[in-house]
This record gives sequence, C-alpha cells and structure tokens, in this order.
Amino acid sequence: MTRSAWLVAAALVLVIASWSAGRAQSKAADFEIAIDAPRGDLKVACVRGCDWSVEQGDSALPTTHLQCETERCHWMLNGHGRIRQGMPR
Repeated sequence: MTRSAWLVAAALVLVIASWSAGRAQSKAADFEIAIDAPRGDLKVACVRGCDWSVEQGDSALPTTHLQCETERCHWMLNGHGRIRQGMPR
C-alpha cells in the first residue's frame, strides 16, 4: 500500500515539474512583419501585441524608425522588435 502511494506521489511530482518547465519557456511572438522599403526613413508602428519601447512624442503607439541607406532594404520585425536586417537587393 505504501509503495503505490509513493508511486502516485512520484508521478504527481513529475507531472507538476514538467508542467512548470513547459510554462516557464518564453512564448514566441504571434506575428512577423516583413518590410521591403526604398531608400529613406521608415516609421513602423505596432497596433497590438508588441513589447517595443514607446516613443515620446506624437504617437502613443509603440514605434520604431528604420533608416535605409541603400537602394532597397529588407527588415523582419515581430512582437519583440527587429529579428534581423537583410542584405539590400
């Protein structure tokens, strides 16, 4: 009887530990934005679901500014900010 109680307790501890480890993993962003832009300054505003820093000024939305100094530039953004900067085409 005590052996089966120990097995049930061990199984319960393993289930709780695995559930806790699964919850502790960071969540991936729900979306990605691909930007293909010509030369110049580009302002990107996030409407919902971003944890970008909020700029002071004319907009209450989280925004980021991207500067393209070549003919065309490519950026990838998600809910956490810039993913990578691609090579110009």
